[in-house]
Amino acid sequence: MSYWLYLSNALRVIYRHRLRSALTILGIMIGVTAVVTVIGVGAGSQHQVLQQVESLGADLLFIEPDVMESGGVQMKGHSSTLTVDDITAIQNLVPNIVATSPSVYAEGRVIYQARNWISRIQGTTRDYLLLRKWKVAQGRMFNDIEQSRAKKVAVLGESVEKALFEGESAIGKTIRIGNTPFKVIGVLQRKGQSPGGMDQDDRVLIPLSTAKLRIIGLSKTRPGSIHYAHIRIDDQNKIKDSIFHIQRVLRRQHRLPENKPDDFIINDLTELQESMADATRSMTFWLACVAAISLVVGGISIMNVMLVAVRERTEEIGLRRALGATHKDIRNQFIIEATCLTTIGGLSGLVLGVVLVSVVATMRNFPVMITPSALVLALGSACLVGLVSGLYPALVASRLDPIRALKRE
Repeated sequence: MSYWLYLSNALRVIYRHRLRSALTILGIMIGVTAVVTVIGVGAGSQHQVLQQVESLGADLLFIEPDVMESGGVQMKGHSSTLTVDDITAIQNLVPNIVATSPSVYAEGRVIYQARNWISRIQGTTRDYLLLRKWKVAQGRMFNDIEQSRAKKVAVLGESVEKALFEGESAIGKTIRIGNTPFKVIGVLQRKGQSPGGMDQDDRVLIPLSTAKLRIIGLSKTRPGSIHYAHIRIDDQNKIKDSIFHIQRVLRRQHRLPENKPDDFIINDLTELQESMADATRSMTFWLACVAAISLVVGGISIMNVMLVAVRERTEEIGLRRALGATHKDIRNQFIIEATCLTTIGGLSGLVLGVVLVSVVATMRNFPVMITPSALVLALGSACLVGLVSGLYPALVASRLDPIRALKRE
């Protein structure tokens, strides 16, 4: 018998037992739908996490003071162990540096007319946007002259603009940070949440000199002190070498002896990117395994249905064997019937899964990704389940003795 004849016979049998076939197909369809949905949501989550890390910059280094001791008590260092001179030395002495941006910050109340908002006030330099791959949506960033003269100008994050101006243009308006008036000269593009869940748009950027003079007040204790600094490398593959050189420069700047640990921390975002990607991949894998259990249940249902079909069609099997059908013909017939059931269920599950994922993405504004490889994997798994589930009933049918089969009926 040709495989086309096997297929036509299988479809005819499936149509003849429509209700039973539909219930069997339903189990496979639910399993494939679950697998497609889980993989789509998991891949979307992974893509979102990687985008968030990428928005920070995979070639970006973050330097901050380490824990320091004062009178035998350990405390988190801020203004004492990292200075603008340290960052300048890094810029001049370490190769492969694209840009640097020292920063200070404080939580402060931002006021416009009768509205106010508590936000992160960040004093930084104009290169901060270059380092963070951030753009200005309206207006402009403050320039070097405004930085050197400690001008009272501000660039708002999107969250701050919406809270204070409620659709009104912020450019050119005067806000107050504490009791100090600032002129709004720009509004940043939306950045979204950081990998840690912080709203990156809830901030106000002002010149570093202005922040230290008017807001933070660090100039009264140590003029060059900063809270942290961002440094961008020109090649992501040179991150480790750059960290080594930066460490040497900072230890020399701080006059640290060999037996004393670093009083600073250099964070590499590539490790964060890899760890978060591994976490989301593991989560997706285990959720897909749980979803695949429904496929196994569907396979057991198919095996049960096919065993019942063998008993019901005993006379047919005996008659076909008596007319010259071989063991292979009978075996292939039942295997193809089982595979047809799972293929129909798998295709239906793919359609339902894509629709369900699209609805979730639209209604919940949740990122999802359905790749062709995921669809092929889900459908292939369904077909494999059908093949395995139909194998034992097919062997049982092919081994029936034709005389006993005819006599039994």
